[in-house]
Amino acid sequence: MQWQQRHDFNKYLEASEYINKDDPKVKIIAQYCYERAVNAVQKQDPEAYFDPELEIARQCFLLVRDEIKHSHDIGSDKVVLKASRVLEEKEGLCFAKANLLCALLRANNIPAGIGYQYLRLDTPDSPLILHGLVFAYLDAAGGWIRLDARGNREDVHAEFSPDPENEKMAFNTDPGLGELDIPFIYAAHDKIVIMKYNRHDNLNDLWNDLPDKLSGNE
Repeated sequence: MQWQQRHDFNKYLEASEYINKDDPKVKIIAQYCYERAVNAVQKQDPEAYFDPELEIARQCFLLVRDEIKHSHDIGSDKVVLKASRVLEEKEGLCFAKANLLCALLRANNIPAGIGYQYLRLDTPDSPLILHGLVFAYLDAAGGWIRLDARGNREDVHAEFSPDPENEKMAFNTDPGLGELDIPFIYAAHDKIVIMKYNRHDNLNDLWNDLPDKLSGNE
């Protein structure tokens, strides 16, 4: 699939309200990811990429996937969305984790944007809902790739892959069920996502009112 930028390239490097890459805590963790990348290369970690940009992106991905818990998976009732708050609480849903991953990548001067899928949440009869993920622009990968750091579990196995032909996403869409990979690369979350988050202060309520459409506006 051809991924389509919605904005000027520089927009994917900027700080914004929810992707607040300039927050001091975010900057510290972005530097930590950079240092982990350097150490992995120096120690000749067999899983490390010797292209610095790729390895920094991998370390950012791993930190958000593994060290920030998916709120629903752990039974939390917290509603968090802003990157810095996700870092503080060490948890968030896919939309929140996408904000943090974007912020860490942008803080390391790697262009990053928000992407979406339409998915059936539980069963083939479940309503379609939005699932949030991240695009990263990596020269060594030849352009934009998708990354999904929602967090692995027994039935979810997302990995970092710089090969767009060999994505390892948390969820693969089934067109027969009406599921869809949305081809647009957003600079920030759609306004409907923000509206849904602002409507609820308890995760149980938000979980029953998850974003299920896009307005096309950020």
